[in-house]
Amino acid sequence: MINGVSCLSLDNKGRLAIPARHREALLSAFGKRLMLTLDSARFLLLYPEQNWRTVEARLLAMPAGNPVLQRYQRLVLGHAEPVEMDSAGRILLPAHLRALVQLDKGVTLVGMGNRFELWDAAKWEEQTREALDMNPADLAQHLGDFTL
Repeated sequence: MINGVSCLSLDNKGRLAIPARHREALLSAFGKRLMLTLDSARFLLLYPEQNWRTVEARLLAMPAGNPVLQRYQRLVLGHAEPVEMDSAGRILLPAHLRALVQLDKGVTLVGMGNRFELWDAAKWEEQTREALDMNPADLAQHLGDFTL
């Protein structure tokens, strides 16, 4: 399970050091190959390659001919880039992907179960504040019987 929030910095070459607690778990369960892609203009997605293959298959199985789904497939599949952890546990984030979501020096790595989201630190703080300010009644409508 991939979880937790880590505040990190990109180095001058655009490399991200995966935190040791995640690095060790990723290496033992999945190896050093990861897949990096877009899902929106807000953040990047980082999957262990094995987890990515399941997502990729679901995207490829979407019905053909729907222009909205085709655009989404192009966004996610077309921007998917393999990245590999080096001996220091760093991955190089391609400059064009960093630019599309406006990642600069300060970034936040967010574990989401089967993947990570990689946010600009300021955007992550804003998103967190918005989530904390949610109206509990509105949230309850969407959650139904779900409780923690």
